[in-house]
Amino acid sequence: MEDKKFKILKVIVEEQYIIEMHDDKITKINGWTISEVISDWFLNSPMGRSHATRDNHLIDNSRKYISSNVVDP
Repeated sequence: MEDKKFKILKVIVEEQYIIEMHDDKITKINGWTISEVISDWFLNSPMGRSHATRDNHLIDNSRKYISSNVVDP
C-alpha cells in the first residue's frame, strides 16, 4: 500500500457583513446584540453551510484574500 503525501494549505480570508441596528446596542436581527449575532452566525453554525440570515447580510464582493501558509499535517 502506497502512503499518500500531502500538505494542508491554510488560507485566511476576510468577509464583511452589514447589520442594521435599532440603536447602539440592539440589532434588527431578532433584537439581538452584536455578540448574539456573532455566536449564531459564526460560532454555532458551520461556515461551510448555508445560513439564510448570515448569507443575506454578506456584502457582495467583500471577500478578500488575507494570507496563506502551508501546514504539515
